[in-house]
Amino acid sequence: MTMTIRRRRALQALGAAGATLAAPTIARAQEPLDSLKIIVGFPAGGSADVVSRQIADKLAPAYARSAIVDNRPGAAGRIAIDALKTSPPDGRTLLLTPASTVTVYADIYRNLSYNPTTDLAPVSLAATFVHGLAVGPMVPAEVKTLAQFGAWCKANPGKASCGNPGEGSFPHFLTLVLAKALGAPIQAVPYRGGAPALADMLAGQLAALMLPDGSFLAYAQDNKIRVLATSGTARSPFYPNVPTFAEQGVKDIVVTEWFGLFAPAATPPTVIARASEAIAKVLGTKPMTEAFAKFGMLPKSSSPAALTALIKTEAAIWGPIIRSTGFKPLE
Repeated sequence: MTMTIRRRRALQALGAAGATLAAPTIARAQEPLDSLKIIVGFPAGGSADVVSRQIADKLAPAYARSAIVDNRPGAAGRIAIDALKTSPPDGRTLLLTPASTVTVYADIYRNLSYNPTTDLAPVSLAATFVHGLAVGPMVPAEVKTLAQFGAWCKANPGKASCGNPGEGSFPHFLTLVLAKALGAPIQAVPYRGGAPALADMLAGQLAALMLPDGSFLAYAQDNKIRVLATSGTARSPFYPNVPTFAEQGVKDIVVTEWFGLFAPAATPPTVIARASEAIAKVLGTKPMTEAFAKFGMLPKSSSPAALTALIKTEAAIWGPIIRSTGFKPLE
């Protein structure tokens, strides 16, 4: 099964839903909450942390008089979700998390401590981004396309390595799909985050790396690495001269990933609607677009209903893909 057509339909459905199911307008002005906490399951300085801090800063003081980010790193984001589950459902605590935690973790972990569909209440999308494949100094300069990279990997199987930010991550599975599509012996090498993997590639200890394409911006601009492909339906605005995977014949890789905001499951719909509307207002500003662009991301809001539908669609797409790779669920 390919992910291309279904994935494209999911994204089209999201766009339509975002337009037709916009968060309802609050009929009368409401006093700001006394405080807001956005829980993030990843360390400070990472992309999830950056997105959450930008949003928190802009939500104060209109939505809440003060807003902070609470980093709860560990267990690939699961610790933060467990923290949200036990938080009061009053709009004062939200979670920002990547798509994978609510769409594929049920297929990745044998004993997941939460149910993505019953323990979390979707509030809004926050940002979208695509993944990219980059090569470092280990790979000869004449390798500039996916076909050339595949040929190089076949000729150098002992060096054909591609890092990813963690076992079970989207970049991990995209690497497996890429190896199959190219018919090349590419070894997927998991790291504990993208930063150490990027350091190894820059040091010539790793041939290639699959990460969100924003991770490569500074290094690509300095010609320290070469981005060979990006995973969007169209070329990334941050790499307009880099063809997509689909343009280069790997039509099974058309993927846009996202960050979303969630509330505890028992949060009343009116409270969720108020938060969703506030988030849409801040994400629709030019300063937010400029801030996100520095990290290769685009701000994007949605209604709670649109995010709920997107999660359901993507979970149905990714389950069969993960199982087709032969991936063994983690403990």
